[in-house]
Amino acid sequence: TRLVKTEILEGRKVHRISVKPGKLSNATVEGEILVEDSSWVLLHTQFTLPVYHLPEYDYFEIEQDYGFVNKQAWMLTRQQFTYFSKTNKGKKSGSTLLAYRDYELQKQFAPGYFGPEISSVSAEAYNRDSSFWSDVRTEPLTVKELRFIRYRDSIHNVVTSKPYLDSIDARTNKVTWNKIVYAGQPIFSREKERMWMLPSLLSSISLFGFGGTRISPSVMYLKDYKSKKRVEIWANLSYGLRNKDVNGNLSFHRLYNPFNRGYYNIHAQRDFAYIFEGDAWINMIKRSNQYLDNSLGITHGLEIANGLFVHTSFDIAFRRSLSNYKTNDRLDSLLDLSNNQAIPFEGYNASYGKLELRYTPFQRYIREPRQKVIIGSDWPTFYTVYRKGIPDLFRSKVSFDYLEFGIQQTIKLGLTGVSSYTLKSGDFLSQRDLRLVDYKFQRRGDPLLFLNPNEAFQSLDSTFPVFRRFYELHFLHEFNGAILNKVPFLKKLGLREIAGAGLLSVPERGLRYAEIFTGVERVFKAPFNIPQKFKIGAYVVGSAANQFKNPVQFKIGITTWDKRRNKWL
Repeated sequence: TRLVKTEILEGRKVHRISVKPGKLSNATVEGEILVEDSSWVLLHTQFTLPVYHLPEYDYFEIEQDYGFVNKQAWMLTRQQFTYFSKTNKGKKSGSTLLAYRDYELQKQFAPGYFGPEISSVSAEAYNRDSSFWSDVRTEPLTVKELRFIRYRDSIHNVVTSKPYLDSIDARTNKVTWNKIVYAGQPIFSREKERMWMLPSLLSSISLFGFGGTRISPSVMYLKDYKSKKRVEIWANLSYGLRNKDVNGNLSFHRLYNPFNRGYYNIHAQRDFAYIFEGDAWINMIKRSNQYLDNSLGITHGLEIANGLFVHTSFDIAFRRSLSNYKTNDRLDSLLDLSNNQAIPFEGYNASYGKLELRYTPFQRYIREPRQKVIIGSDWPTFYTVYRKGIPDLFRSKVSFDYLEFGIQQTIKLGLTGVSSYTLKSGDFLSQRDLRLVDYKFQRRGDPLLFLNPNEAFQSLDSTFPVFRRFYELHFLHEFNGAILNKVPFLKKLGLREIAGAGLLSVPERGLRYAEIFTGVERVFKAPFNIPQKFKIGAYVVGSAANQFKNPVQFKIGITTWDKRRNKWL
């Protein structure tokens, strides 16, 4: 900080002080504060947040005014946020103004008064007209704001008129070569609030499916309701040219309770499935990792209490081997895959039940008229998953019980960055008839590619099943430039450093494994979708195990910013 000047404002002697972080890595602000002489109280602040720490915006400013409330204390009276994000054709900007009044100082609150509900919004708040806002507005609109409102209202009158909306719908539904070949053809009905998406030619051809090229068109249907309820239907039909076989998928998803996240999903399929779907990519391309899955299932989820989610599912599967399918073996030599054939086995039926509980204590939220906006909690999320193979039901052959429990949390640590961890343990309680598809696997590390460090290990030398209790820990810390940006040259590059570790104990195999990793990442904007951001990183991984040795490995990774979840994925 430094004193810019001392001046007289409204009869007060005021010091204007400049604030600027000494290091770019510090997650602080830059701007000015006005401090009254002798009393040393804040009168006004104006700060901008560092662009480096803004995952969505390119500019964010905060202005605050303070006043002497009830002749007792200086309190915040006005707050204004100004922000924008660059786009392909300019920028999207906005401003939010908050006024604070009717303070009740030294108020006594009953024990437990402050609960998890931070605020609530009534349904009437979205239907107020201009006369209401004219009465309650704490300060008049500026000339620029009035001009903008008149301009916005004139545009609103045009863009909400039936002729304009019909023209937009006609353009959306117009058949073009780009939609036919590449993008897919939408059919939108505004009156019915629904949309169909028909497949493009390119999306209807799968060159690398099991057995070779397949013709695989898919159709999607979406319908949103004003109540925030939603229906999604996805259907796919697939025909294999080499084996002349027909596969297909059908999924119906309905969000019936937006406030408590209540949903159900019904799905049916005849399709190729992976024995271990989460395996490394080098194993995902092996035919020995696939089988034919004919299945029918239903899933339901609901938040039954604040922070407590219950997910249940029931599935029936008719599993068949793919060993009799014709395949193209010419690619095997290029990929150095020997004996790359599907595993032969006798077909069988399998019935399953699954129960998952997830609980986040003291989960904070905002209540809106038709939905609940979850803010988060200072506590971790505790979860448990129980999966049962049900024998004899629909001639089911499988019979087992699997139980897993764990803890997940993300912790913001101020200037030092953000930490996240996942700790879990699982065990088969019974294994009377446990088939290969139902094994619990630990996946190997991917060659070259850096995996999600909260879910997988980077340097395990092989994929293997575990049948007894295992213990697994993943830890990640994102420094957000706290170290590298202390170096004058490096801070200009906008690099962010991360570090983490992983531990795995599998007593039945006598395996103890540990790894540490570090890397640097940089954020870029997607060239064809400017508001969308992604990170490219380079990493170094070291590991130690009592049964194998891995050299230090260098890896690369790409992650994208998920606006819906408000985090990097």
